[in-house]
Amino acid sequence: MNENKKKNTLSQRRKDFSFLLPFASLRLTITLLSLSMILIFVATLEQVRIGIRGALAEYFESFYGIWYYPEKFWGGEYLQDIPLPIPGGYLLGGLLIINLSAAYIVRFQWTLKKAGIQLIHLGIILLLIGQLTTQAIQEESRMQINKGEKSNFIERFHGVELALRDVTDPVKEHVITIPQKNLENGGTLTDQSLPFTIKVHHFGVNCDFDIIEPNKPKSKIVEFVNRGVGKSANLNVIEKEEDFSSDGANFGYLVLELLDQGKSLGQWLTIAHPAGNEVWSQLSPKLADLSFQSIRHEGKLWGITLRQQREYLPFAIELLDIENEYYQGTEIPFNFESDINLHLEGNQTRRALVYMNTPLRHGGLTFYQYQMNDAANYSVFQVINNPSWLVPYIACILVSLGMLWQFSFHLVKFLRKNSKSPANA
Repeated sequence: MNENKKKNTLSQRRKDFSFLLPFASLRLTITLLSLSMILIFVATLEQVRIGIRGALAEYFESFYGIWYYPEKFWGGEYLQDIPLPIPGGYLLGGLLIINLSAAYIVRFQWTLKKAGIQLIHLGIILLLIGQLTTQAIQEESRMQINKGEKSNFIERFHGVELALRDVTDPVKEHVITIPQKNLENGGTLTDQSLPFTIKVHHFGVNCDFDIIEPNKPKSKIVEFVNRGVGKSANLNVIEKEEDFSSDGANFGYLVLELLDQGKSLGQWLTIAHPAGNEVWSQLSPKLADLSFQSIRHEGKLWGITLRQQREYLPFAIELLDIENEYYQGTEIPFNFESDINLHLEGNQTRRALVYMNTPLRHGGLTFYQYQMNDAANYSVFQVINNPSWLVPYIACILVSLGMLWQFSFHLVKFLRKNSKSPANA
């Protein structure tokens, strides 16, 4: 009677959700898993060309990618120019979620006996949803702090901003920032707080730059630069494509002209260093002013700089001490450790150690130990903002509970069966 009731319940769900039956196909599952293997294979090959970050962006964080058959492979001389569309991570992940969800509704019996299998599939579905959500909304930044100092802002790995600083008041400065998207659009930019307008002549997310001899020709990008470091150091800039590799360094550049009622105040070149503009002074004294190019106008002193996009936090981190351990007899780091003070509102502090695989979590952000420099006495944290960070943990708990339930159910059934056998009678 109960078995018939279960079958009737399942049959009724299949009737009510008949439109889901094509999406619950096992063939579709196998096809999607096979395409996922192809995607992983292609992305692995592409890491050599565009790096890990580039492969993630091109193939996993997209609905599709375009792959060109490698020239070194068999038949490469004939196939290398043919664009091959590859389904991306978003597409395959989304279809797998639909496939598993549909199978969960129209193919599984919702019974106590099958509760373990139901929990396992529910956990897998939740894991896929969490992964797609993470790829879509997760933000990565960095925070660099010198020993004995504190910082209350993070900087994006990709993305810059133009900062104009009014430092006339020695006690308090006023900063106006213009985001990258406005720089990319070019044209003339205005702000009520600025006594001049900004005309964008050239902008790029990456470049090669060099100090050249005065008599050597420059690129068209900087040929009309007549103020600041671009002129004094005779800097030349050549545009490059953005580098998405894991260790890639992108030097964003901007050539701008300041105008006062249509009258030109000069053209400046400014370059953003991916490790922070304070590094310019370490590279060369001629480049030190790239972190602050000054202009005095209408009795006020302004500073111009292109820098990594910043986000200011409601708390600050103070770096008390750093420790770098190496494998014996090598210069390979074994452990990076930062001793910090977390300064909160109301003069409250929290002491913490941040080292490999032991991050600091606060305010929805996770701070991982990323880099360290003993000689320069600074530490760099990778900062992750991932609102869905709990989802994978919940998914793994559901899968574990499902496996435990299924194992326990069959174990009890096995023990009961053995206890009723003729040998024990």
